[in-house]
Amino acid sequence: THCISSAASDVYKRQADGREAWTALQGQEVDLVLTDVEMPVMDGLELVRLLRQEPRLANVPVMIVSSREGEQDRLLGLEAGADYYLDKGSFSDARLLAAVHDLIGPA
Repeated sequence: THCISSAASDVYKRQADGREAWTALQGQEVDLVLTDVEMPVMDGLELVRLLRQEPRLANVPVMIVSSREGEQDRLLGLEAGADYYLDKGSFSDARLLAAVHDLIGPA
């Protein structure tokens, strides 16, 4: 899980699993959360659900970048509350930056 600053080029913090990400986000101001679905301890879908339930973080844009490429997987991510779902099969730097721009504006 990555949290990106408003500069959109600085990674704020990287966490090894969803629980660590959730803990790190407590008391932090972030402009965007990038997460995978498949993580140990707490998966990305649960992290997104927790973010959406926390009033202070509920409006932070969340992007899932996952190896799960099926339409059902994408729908599960969006239903959990993600704002954007990017599968790794179609991943490129340009697509990632375009999605970040769509979610938080230009750097």
